[in-house]
Amino acid sequence: MPPFPRPIDSGVRHEVVRGLQIVWLAFLGGVGLYTLLLMLLSSQSDTADGTLGDTLRPIFWVLAALLAIVSLIWRQVVADIDHRQQTTNTRGFTRLRVACLITWALCEGIAILGIALGFVTHQFTDYFPFVVVAIVMLFLHRPTNWPIERFLRQELG
Repeated sequence: MPPFPRPIDSGVRHEVVRGLQIVWLAFLGGVGLYTLLLMLLSSQSDTADGTLGDTLRPIFWVLAALLAIVSLIWRQVVADIDHRQQTTNTRGFTRLRVACLITWALCEGIAILGIALGFVTHQFTDYFPFVVVAIVMLFLHRPTNWPIERFLRQELG
């Protein structure tokens, strides 16, 4: 089933774009919720033994860096494929929507790694760099930086 009826009108186009923006905001809001949760938990907990945190910090940083790199590579591969085709179709737009969701989930994973580390160490300061990186990556991959409008304009044309 196509992602939108044929012919697509501007109301449907706006609805599709708005839907992807809402999903992106939900990913961004999740990072904020993790931050609030960890702040509340870390302020009420005792300090934990630092040995496990010292062991996990570099591992989690490497994993976060890998997620950031994979999100950039994933997006570039999808963008290159779509750029070379210079045409749009239903399958291409579906692939674009899936690519957006996967990229945003990879960025969200950075914050999830940070919250896991924060739970282990009971220190908000361990989480903070992860949330900054996750937010920066989500803004880098925001809906306006994807060719969503181009796909929908060509469907209108």
